[in-house]
Amino acid sequence: MTIWQRLSAATSLVFKGSGESLGNTQDPSSRLVDLFGGKATASGVAVNDSSAMRVSAVYACVRVIAEDISKLTPQIWQTQPDGSRKIFTASPLYDILESPHRLLTIVNLLMAMSAALGFRGNAILVILRDKNGRPNGLWPVHPGSVTIYEATDGTLFYVISRRSILDMAVLKDVPLMVPDYDIMHVRGLTFDGVIGLSPLAQLREDIGVALAGQQMSGALMRNGAQVGGVLKHPGKLSDQGVIDRLRASWSQRNAGPDKAGSTVILEEGMGFEKLGMTSVDAQFLEQRKLTIEEIARGFRVPLHMIGVLDKMTNNNVESLTRSYYDQTLMPLLKSIEAEFRRAFRLPRNVYVDFDVKQLLRADFITRQNGNRTQFQSGALMPNEWRIDEGRDPTPAGAVFARPLNTAYVDKDGTVVSVTPPGGNPVDPSADDPSANSDGGSGKQPATS
Repeated sequence: MTIWQRLSAATSLVFKGSGESLGNTQDPSSRLVDLFGGKATASGVAVNDSSAMRVSAVYACVRVIAEDISKLTPQIWQTQPDGSRKIFTASPLYDILESPHRLLTIVNLLMAMSAALGFRGNAILVILRDKNGRPNGLWPVHPGSVTIYEATDGTLFYVISRRSILDMAVLKDVPLMVPDYDIMHVRGLTFDGVIGLSPLAQLREDIGVALAGQQMSGALMRNGAQVGGVLKHPGKLSDQGVIDRLRASWSQRNAGPDKAGSTVILEEGMGFEKLGMTSVDAQFLEQRKLTIEEIARGFRVPLHMIGVLDKMTNNNVESLTRSYYDQTLMPLLKSIEAEFRRAFRLPRNVYVDFDVKQLLRADFITRQNGNRTQFQSGALMPNEWRIDEGRDPTPAGAVFARPLNTAYVDKDGTVVSVTPPGGNPVDPSADDPSANSDGGSGKQPATS
């Protein structure tokens, strides 16, 4: 059957009163998937954006990544000649990071970006500009509504389908084919550097198994969570209509969670024989657990972060959480930071940085131990510590700690003079044993 014949058949099916909707490109019906030659997964279940997000493991993984990134505050910095840094307000990106659009906060923007990146492997945002061509906003678009075209000169053009009236209103001044210099495109794992691989596509079979498992669980609940059985009649039932009536009558009276445990009344000498649980039934729950692990492995999210706490202890939870921060979040954060630099053409000494300290806000002990180490080593003032904890600075807190048993030396190893807070310069010879008259013995010369 040709594509036009399929279209004709599908159109006639919809308009002849069947009531079946074809859906859309983001949430196609099985009919629309079949229409364009698509195939269901090996489990027999179609997987798309909408159905995949109904799997609790997929939803939890995408949510964990999106929410963790959205709670980190990005800021634009400029490196100073002395190696320090300060907030760079001269770039239009400074204002955009404060308010990307009148309808979006930076948290909303980061969550939409991270969800698309984690779920589809691509996060695409349109750079909005004022009448003078100066960037003044960012607007996220669904990666499934974007088609990328390559020009002969190497320019990429993003054709964006306006999926809603809001999209049309926000992008009314944006051409249908948006050049790459007006696009911020964060890619996940990619082979060609143009399009990121979609976790949804790569995990399609595992997600299909999870969906099939959910349907089986639902069917089990619908039948009263009872293992199937057979009705025995002492005679012979030759009339198919009688058989169908008995089956329907049994299901009506005993199937469903609201009828579980109800009293069964059998007629005409009939008996019920319950079938034993098969090995497939016994392994059903194990298969569902394995599917959850496969999905979490694909998103590289530790199981305890999506509510699977089997075999978890305080020690391995802490280690797995650190591994998640380092191996899952950090690559995504670096990709976003690098794309900010590219898309907004930031100078070499200007960059965007996420405040990863926010990941420790709920870990009070780790945070305090880190601040204490910095304070005791003279790298942190008490006021900086207090401000980090949301407290007001104090007059006595603008000092650094100086360990008394520590000597300060330059790059050649020579002891140098250090001025303590509020004090006079320290004479390095006072702490230098070689300056003693006894040749370094440390003893004071005898006096008469």
